[in-house]
Amino acid sequence: ILTGCAMQAPTASAESNDFTLGKVQSQLKKGMSSSQVVSLLGSPNLVTSTKDGGEAWTYDKISQESESSSVSGAGAGSSGNFFGIFGGGRSKSSNSSKNLTLIVKLNADGVVTDYKYQSIKY
Repeated sequence: ILTGCAMQAPTASAESNDFTLGKVQSQLKKGMSSSQVVSLLGSPNLVTSTKDGGEAWTYDKISQESESSSVSGAGAGSSGNFFGIFGGGRSKSSNSSKNLTLIVKLNADGVVTDYKYQSIKY
């Protein structure tokens, strides 16, 4: 009996910037300058002016992951007057999406005064 198995590693597609949940949680700090934030996370997707003369920077990243695997088998056997060939296979795939949103508030001097983030996986 011959059997075979093939699996494909998970793949992910994401934007090319360095904006990740890990960086936000471990490296983004109040008191950082706007240039430090850009060096850490890249350019924001949206910049909005605030009432106090500062800015609110919005970062938004959507990524998708796909995983697929397949198992196949084939074989041949003979017994007396019986000769048979069989084959079959199963495949499975799954997709998931992640959305990471970050809002960084900067004062009029370009210093981080606050930030909030939200991470959703569906």
